[in-house]
Amino acid sequence: MKQLLFLLLFTCLCNAQQEFKNYTKVTVCRLVNTDEGSPCSIEYYAKKLKRTGHYIQAMESFNDTLAYSLLRLKTEAKNWNKEVCNCGEESVGKALVPNMFIIEVNNHKDTVFTTIGNRAVFFPNEQQQYTAPQNNITSIFPKDVTDFFLRDFTSEISAWKMDSIPAKSVLLRKKPIYDLTRKEFEKDITYFNFSRTDSVYIATGKLHRTVNSYYLGETKFSFDAVQDRISEVIINKTQDLSDFYTIEIDGVKIGDSEEVLCNKYDNSTLLKNWDAPLSAINNYYTYEVYLDNLEGLIRYTIRNKIIYSIYIEFKYPNGMRKKKKK
Repeated sequence: MKQLLFLLLFTCLCNAQQEFKNYTKVTVCRLVNTDEGSPCSIEYYAKKLKRTGHYIQAMESFNDTLAYSLLRLKTEAKNWNKEVCNCGEESVGKALVPNMFIIEVNNHKDTVFTTIGNRAVFFPNEQQQYTAPQNNITSIFPKDVTDFFLRDFTSEISAWKMDSIPAKSVLLRKKPIYDLTRKEFEKDITYFNFSRTDSVYIATGKLHRTVNSYYLGETKFSFDAVQDRISEVIINKTQDLSDFYTIEIDGVKIGDSEEVLCNKYDNSTLLKNWDAPLSAINNYYTYEVYLDNLEGLIRYTIRNKIIYSIYIEFKYPNGMRKKKKK
């Protein structure tokens, strides 16, 4: 009965594809890293993290044939040889179900899970895997999906090294802001519009530190309360302020195209769609560039191929700054 209902749905979707403008998307996900003693299914990681990164890598395909073929295979799989596969969300052990296909056809959404090597379709509710005859699953993959499964993301992530730039390359009004105190900032660069004080607590409820935050428009500058040195800068969107107050980092600024980063930093932009939500991996992701000598990092968030926000973290590995002689 379930198969009959699905066939009716599949027929309706095909008819809709012919009569109306069709929206089809398949998000192909792979579990490329796991923790020791962690669950054996990508389903657990997808529900917990909901993002790409160290554990999950993903790609999008708008191939209609792939989408409909996956839906068809999910139905046909019930006729294949089956065996028990104890791999629920909480089942611990080797990754047995590392692949997930999120299929969207107009208003219809479905998910297909497959085992190692895409040899079988796995049904989580049944804890059963249905083995495909004659590589039926991989035979429907277009070249880009095949290449995606051939890529060794585990090794790439393990060997990944970020690009690094000097902390002094973070400029406002063409002046470095690293290591400035709030008073030095206002003396050498500009006065802030307004300020506030935030208390940061750890999980136990104990006060961790106090941070003093100051603003230029919507750009937030945080200063450590101990030495009052600049610790964070958050630029959320293109400023209404004049270019006079635009922060440049190694020549890069908010509102620049993603291509600017890709042309500058081969290593940092090696892995695309990092830290992206699985629902929109090509429209919201990040790149990181480190600061030399462990002095911090820059995180660029990309939306619609444009640098949408920038997070700057400054660190001071040499500890407390020596007091200047009067």
